[in-house]
Amino acid sequence: MQAQVKRMNEVGDTVFLTPTPLLSYEELVLKSLGSNTYRGFHRKNNNCLGASHTFRDVLTKKKDYLIQALNNLTSEMQLNELANELCSELKIELSKNIKPSQLQSFNKVRKPVDIVFEHFVAMGEDFAPARKIATPWLFLPLDSQIFQSEFIFTAQEAKALGIKRRFTYKDIETAQHHADIQNFLKYEAAKIGLNHRIYFDLVWNKRFESNGTNLFLTNPSRNR
Repeated sequence: MQAQVKRMNEVGDTVFLTPTPLLSYEELVLKSLGSNTYRGFHRKNNNCLGASHTFRDVLTKKKDYLIQALNNLTSEMQLNELANELCSELKIELSKNIKPSQLQSFNKVRKPVDIVFEHFVAMGEDFAPARKIATPWLFLPLDSQIFQSEFIFTAQEAKALGIKRRFTYKDIETAQHHADIQNFLKYEAAKIGLNHRIYFDLVWNKRFESNGTNLFLTNPSRNR
């Protein structure tokens, strides 16, 4: 385990703290979320625009606000509030053509937002202050690969946290459950010597084995 933690810290420090190349806000809006995530939002009317359009539209309109807000964070709580505020706006827009049942789970919208914020802070040319200050506060995007990882959660830990190995991102239904898992991850990172909670995301697709110099380059074939 210690060898893996050491490697994750090395890769994590590169891709989260000193990434190259940096990307524009617009490029990150286009590339941060993959078709797997968007497919999870089922439309009321297939002839009308779906989730990908809604996410990109909302993020594009909020560019100046999100750059300013993320670069001036002073606490993890503030980051959490910003993420939830964005989730609320997204749900309003998504509800116009996404089935209501698709928007009931807290993590259904929060996971994509956690990914977008992770990518902004880790790779955005507009986010140098956030990269320096907010990296320790970034929330781990919770999805099936994370839940299946025995490196992140032992069987006992998963059970104690109410996680089943077959969970997908929609199965974290409440804000409290999301918070409980994130708090555990922060504690666990400190316990095993991982520099930051978000470095657990390098387990996803074994990105810690990559020599990529930014988060996308550790995983060129598949985005979530």
